[in-house]
Amino acid sequence: MLTGHFISSEQGNIFLTQFGEILGNTAILCLPSITEEMNLARAVVAKQAQGFATQGVPCFVLDYYGTGDSEGEFEQANADLWLENILAAGEFIKQKGFTKIILWGVRFGALFMLSHQEKLHQHLPITQQILWKPVTNGKLFAGQFLRIKQANAMMNTAANKENGEKINWREHIFAGNDVEVAGYLLTKRMLQSMESLQISKDFQPLSSLSWFELAAKEPTPLTKRLSASWSSDMAEVCCFDCPPFWQVPEVFSLPELEQLTINTVCEK
Repeated sequence: MLTGHFISSEQGNIFLTQFGEILGNTAILCLPSITEEMNLARAVVAKQAQGFATQGVPCFVLDYYGTGDSEGEFEQANADLWLENILAAGEFIKQKGFTKIILWGVRFGALFMLSHQEKLHQHLPITQQILWKPVTNGKLFAGQFLRIKQANAMMNTAANKENGEKINWREHIFAGNDVEVAGYLLTKRMLQSMESLQISKDFQPLSSLSWFELAAKEPTPLTKRLSASWSSDMAEVCCFDCPPFWQVPEVFSLPELEQLTINTVCEK
């Protein structure tokens, strides 16, 4: 069963896609990535959500304000508002009768979970966290996004055979200039809120955590440092060498990853 819900939030209506029927007391809330990563990963996320539903665990996929089918434009949003969207979606799920929520974060969505773990656990009945290739630093993520703008500017300069001055796009935005990057208008407020997201060096999971290091054969040095102090009963890190589907404009079928992720839910 596939159902859509518009729910009210601080700025306007946001959209939740529901995969599966309401059968038990546990639901999954998916926090996707943003910008093109969200679009490129959408098919894989949908297949995974359907996989959860076939196991009797409904999955709700959130479109943040200004993205997907939610109201608003990207430039009207910021990461602080998106945190409120997550809380609003969680409250909606609670009102449906669910007493347990599993958070599933994809890339930037996982960074939300890690950065705001305490607040999310205070407001929502979170029993488990699933992370797909988490972004671990908002400033680095924003910098990578801005490099798209820099690369396009350099190509345009070369094509026009002009000797244009190289622009520091981050400083340009912080000076109050909105900049279009890959079809998204990036504002100062958005950039500031993105850069503020990070994982504390002494991060400890407040609920059972499954960290999937995707497109990798071994954990990153940061993942190793973070997980070194985690209890094996509370958290696990799993590497899965697959295509970086959040970066590649192709449709992927990843049944092994789907089953591994389902197992983390069904075995708890």
